[in-house]
Amino acid sequence: MKAVIFSKPETVVVEHVNDPTCQADEVIVQVKRAGICGTDLHILRNDYMSNFPLIPGHEFVGIVVEVGQDVCDLKGGDRVVVDPDLYCGHCFYCRNQQANHCTNWQGIGITRPGGFAEYVTVPQRACYKLPDTISDTQAAFIEPLACVIHGLNRLHTHPADEVLIFGAGPMGLLLLQALQQSGAAKIVVVEKHPNRRALASQLGAVTVAVDENQAATLRELAPNGFSIVVDATGVPTVIEQALNYLRPRGQYLQFGVASSTAKIAWSPYELFRNDWTILGSYSQCYTFLPAISWLANGKIDVTSLVSHTFALTDFPDALERFARGETLKVHLQIS
Repeated sequence: MKAVIFSKPETVVVEHVNDPTCQADEVIVQVKRAGICGTDLHILRNDYMSNFPLIPGHEFVGIVVEVGQDVCDLKGGDRVVVDPDLYCGHCFYCRNQQANHCTNWQGIGITRPGGFAEYVTVPQRACYKLPDTISDTQAAFIEPLACVIHGLNRLHTHPADEVLIFGAGPMGLLLLQALQQSGAAKIVVVEKHPNRRALASQLGAVTVAVDENQAATLRELAPNGFSIVVDATGVPTVIEQALNYLRPRGQYLQFGVASSTAKIAWSPYELFRNDWTILGSYSQCYTFLPAISWLANGKIDVTSLVSHTFALTDFPDALERFARGETLKVHLQIS
């Protein structure tokens, strides 16, 4: 089969490898569509927890083509989306409903072969059967949307929240829609790319350009500050100034993934003085079902977020354009 290989840091090849086999409790999925994520760039740059060589890809949908002898809930022909986060179920964190911090965690496309390939082996417990009402394009967004829902679960949202989001990439635009579903009265999005601002505006946000007027404009929009501020960029300079727009007793959510070596400076006195709540949001934690439900019921628009679709063999070009910021969401149409 053909597969994308991160053979070593900063090196990508597409080549033929052996077809996968499955153990008794596993299935083989023929991948139909897969999404490129910013985490894939962190992996390639050796700034994540992966080892090389690796077949990446953790946002994908496909068809079951082979099942192990102990598999009872799936059969050949089933259309499934795959949760890449594999939890042990018995460590301290799993037993405390914090499975995304599982001490024995494995990740499909992160620590074991993933979905940027024609076929992939996954445990049956990672598969969710899909209704026909969800397209392959929508299904390839279930994993990132599940991450967004986990972020919302970390927040305490209230009716009529005034929200500020930094970044209108795919995740920022999913956060925008998810917070709308949670009852926010006003959502302001700060973004430097005009086309992304335009899409955020179409989705219901007030948009602000990154320029010398940014601070004054945000003060005018929320004179007392925002009740929720979210970073969806992962850019340290953006993160460092984000608290300037948070009202007393507000909540700050760090959603964007920064480099593991990045540092910022915040004032501990200001944290104390303003009663701020600072939250992180790592991955997702059993939030695939609500993500599927939102998409099946038409609550979240994801099709407008896909700017480019490439073939598997064109992955190096697709990733390079994604890394340069020339795209929005990029999908691979694999079969």
